[in-house]
Amino acid sequence: MRKIILPILFVLFLTFSEFVYSIDNIETKFGQLINARFTSQWMDAPQEKIYVQTDKPYYSAGEDLWFKGYLVNETTLEPTTLSQFIYVELSDKKDSVFYRVKIKRNSFGFDGHLKLKSELPSGNYTLRAYTTWMQNLPTDFFFTKSILIGNEIDEKVISKITYGTPQNGLVPVSVSFTDATKNPIIGKKIEIVQSGSSSFKKKMVLITNTDGSVKWNLSVDPNDRTLKSIRVLQSDIKYNNTFFLPEFSSDFDVQFFPESGVFLNNNLQSIAFKAIGRDGLSVDVTGKIYNDKNEEISEFSTLHKGMGRFSIQTEPNKTYYALVQPKNGIEKRFELPKTDANAIAIHLVYNRGKILYEIVNQSGAPDKSLYLLVHCRGKVYVIQPVKFLQGQISETLLPSGIVSFSVIDSLGHTYCERLSFIRNNSFPVISMKSDKSIYGKREAVNLSMNILSKTGLPVTGNYSVSITDNHIVKADSMADNILSNLLLTSDLKGYIEDPAAYFADNSATTRERTDILMMTQGWHRFKTSDIVNGVTKKPAYYLEAGQALSGKVVNFFSKPSKKSEIILFSGYKSTIRTTKTDSTGRYLIDGIEFPDSTSFVLKAKKHGSLTDVEIIPDKDDFPKPGISIPIPLNKDYAIQDKYFEESKVKYFLDGGMPSINLKEITVKAQKKPDAHKEYYSGMADNEITSEQLDKFPSMTILNFLYTIPGINISGNKISIRGSLHSPLILVDNIEMQNLDDISYLTSFDVENIQVFKGVSAAIFGSRGGSGVIAIELKKGSSIYKETSPISLVHIVPLGYQKPAQFYVPKYEVDSILKNPHPDLRTTIYWNPQLVSDSTGAVHVKFYTADKETTYSVIMEGITETGEICRYVGVLKREGN
Repeated sequence: MRKIILPILFVLFLTFSEFVYSIDNIETKFGQLINARFTSQWMDAPQEKIYVQTDKPYYSAGEDLWFKGYLVNETTLEPTTLSQFIYVELSDKKDSVFYRVKIKRNSFGFDGHLKLKSELPSGNYTLRAYTTWMQNLPTDFFFTKSILIGNEIDEKVISKITYGTPQNGLVPVSVSFTDATKNPIIGKKIEIVQSGSSSFKKKMVLITNTDGSVKWNLSVDPNDRTLKSIRVLQSDIKYNNTFFLPEFSSDFDVQFFPESGVFLNNNLQSIAFKAIGRDGLSVDVTGKIYNDKNEEISEFSTLHKGMGRFSIQTEPNKTYYALVQPKNGIEKRFELPKTDANAIAIHLVYNRGKILYEIVNQSGAPDKSLYLLVHCRGKVYVIQPVKFLQGQISETLLPSGIVSFSVIDSLGHTYCERLSFIRNNSFPVISMKSDKSIYGKREAVNLSMNILSKTGLPVTGNYSVSITDNHIVKADSMADNILSNLLLTSDLKGYIEDPAAYFADNSATTRERTDILMMTQGWHRFKTSDIVNGVTKKPAYYLEAGQALSGKVVNFFSKPSKKSEIILFSGYKSTIRTTKTDSTGRYLIDGIEFPDSTSFVLKAKKHGSLTDVEIIPDKDDFPKPGISIPIPLNKDYAIQDKYFEESKVKYFLDGGMPSINLKEITVKAQKKPDAHKEYYSGMADNEITSEQLDKFPSMTILNFLYTIPGINISGNKISIRGSLHSPLILVDNIEMQNLDDISYLTSFDVENIQVFKGVSAAIFGSRGGSGVIAIELKKGSSIYKETSPISLVHIVPLGYQKPAQFYVPKYEVDSILKNPHPDLRTTIYWNPQLVSDSTGAVHVKFYTADKETTYSVIMEGITETGEICRYVGVLKREGN
């Protein structure tokens, strides 16, 4: 057989080699038009993609999660995007967002951290990153990463849940309980509350046995698709925890994908398939294909992660189905797509660095009316008339990543599309040099990372490096990394299991597995047919090149109030800005910058209007959290458990405060009004507080005003700093006409007095030109008013995170070197702001920790020209 096949392949190779298209030669006006449309797509409305490197794969509550975001142009992979901010979120399985930070671009890119609270519940979380501009595409193209977070800090009771093998609708469940010293908690009543759909809810009370565990059989409804959980409570030991249940159903689904999306009639057809379980993870299956006469015509089995492919010879007017069975599962029937007698398909084969293609035309359209279109991430590399139905393209002429092969015609029809993954691996070569081969305790380490191009020339780029204790921090070598993400997962919709496995090597097996992934996962980022026809979708979200505040102003009748004056004031950098609403009543204040927790006061005024206008700021709008990443049932967390134990010790040694779960109590009381409830609180030049007023009972307000520098009172006239006009006088935001309106007030009536003399008075608009005296009354006063005017609002939008630096101890003097406090760092060194010098080198210096172990070194980055960099190395730490 081998002697027969090899000559055939050789003849085919010679045949295909006659038809090599020139990438740079576009022969027709139609080809030029298509190329122009694609160019416009990725140049005028460039897509963005983001990858995030974290310092560790998992964390303990109470730690900091450090990260570096790489935002690149989707097409070129160059870090030349216009967005200046990224958003990073951490959410749980219930889609509750626990943390959200906004990161501003600096000269090194985007880096920040999440400070995990010590009371954060244990569980699997999803880290997500995106830009405002990326929201114009489905959230499937956001960066996502599963993050395991453990918590033994907040728990005097440590619990662990395990599941047995589901059988007859029942799942054996065991929950074990140990105290802080790892002793089993015996003889305690445990209340179990199962939640989900109404049919799933159940409550029971069990008693822990001699090993500190409770066991029962959990009933499972295979038709219940809701998120299910178990709440476990124990009143004596003040324990309350919720476990989110995995999917126990053995049900699965299989999809069949004819090559290039077309199931040809009366043709030898290659078909890929993918089997997925109810939990979203792959299922290994075997099966057979039958025609409508129940005749077996083919059989198949999974090749990799639930995927595989087979070939069948279709017949005219026949339909086909499959009988599929997972291991130890029930056989199911699935219908194959219907065949099409009038279609066009394209078949691809890789051979010795060439992509061989064959076009099958059963549409009746003349071959000369067809075009072969090849693009990668929206950039055209081939657009040529189909002079021959067979041809080849050298892999070296195409960039690394997912490449689309399509057959179109001059009328804009897209007949078929087939993806191929190109391994033109011209990545930079990275080497690491250390000043020693083995390092001792608290010893300085000097590392040099050299980044050179394939031709040996130095390259300029931006990098981040994480160095962790390899003893308790185990990175998953098959998990997504900067290489697999930017070239593969970020361009495919859906969950990809073990994406780094597709980059393990360049063997025939890895290539075949990757090609089947291309046939089953689908292409969604670019819709070729729309671009071919010049169909563009108007973006709903803007490129966030700067920060801005926006909103609308309406009149008494809730109609847009145009040409209303808006004044903005903030204590941050003494910011004062003014603008006016447009014809639709909208306003926009841009060209500002502000960090997180910055507060703003916005005031709207309509000149000539007898009634007050209402200002309504736009709220921060964030995309809803997505579906959590699938987690395998009973995944081995042994390494992580050890990590969480040691993290608890480190947390308390570093001065962390223990959390105590108190018994639940209910407090009933009326809400006490905030003594500084006014929008302008804290912005005044002078203030007389309630404590100062109480020291002088019955003293009039005028007497207090006499004591404030800059205020002049003469008869019934008052001025601030010699102004010719009277200041604005407000009592609980109600404007007073003159001094007589406040002369009767005493210290018994007043909560505080605030005086605004200069720039600070700008928040009151033109009315504050001569200064402002704002008086807040105590609750119960006759003219007390609690609400602010509708023309004025106080907002605290999400600002960018202020920079923080990862702590690295420096054992440079004996007093620090010999400090008895143990150094239990798990992340030994983290630096997200590395730049290569003119020789292509990156230099780092840090100190080892106390434990004898090995250190894992992971460096990732991107060059100025969009080349992806990744290096993994090891350092030895031996001796005491």
